[in-house]
Amino acid sequence: MNNKLVAFGLLFALSGCSGPSSEEIKNSADACVKFYKEKRADGNYVEYRSHWMKNGRLVISMAEKKYELDSSYTEGLCVVDLKEGTIELPGLFNQGKWEK
Repeated sequence: MNNKLVAFGLLFALSGCSGPSSEEIKNSADACVKFYKEKRADGNYVEYRSHWMKNGRLVISMAEKKYELDSSYTEGLCVVDLKEGTIELPGLFNQGKWEK
C-alpha cells in the first residue's frame, strides 16, 4: 500500500532559511493527523505532539491512543516535503531515519 499523499489544497510556501512558518506547521500537522487516522489508526484517537526538521523535511510526531484521555500512546511519525507538497507515513523499518 502506498502511504504517500499529495497534499492538494494546501499551499506551502518556503520560508527561506528560517524554517517552516507556524501556519505551515499547523496545516501540515492537521493533514498528517487526518492521513494517519485514515491509514493506520483503526478508529483510535490521534493528536499532534511535536515537530522538527530533518534532512530538509518537516517531521510531525503524533500520539495514537485508544481514547483521548489515555496517558499511554503509540508514537506515529509523518514526513512532510514542503517543496513537493507531499506527506508520507514511514514504515516500521524506515521510521528510525526520521526520529529526533
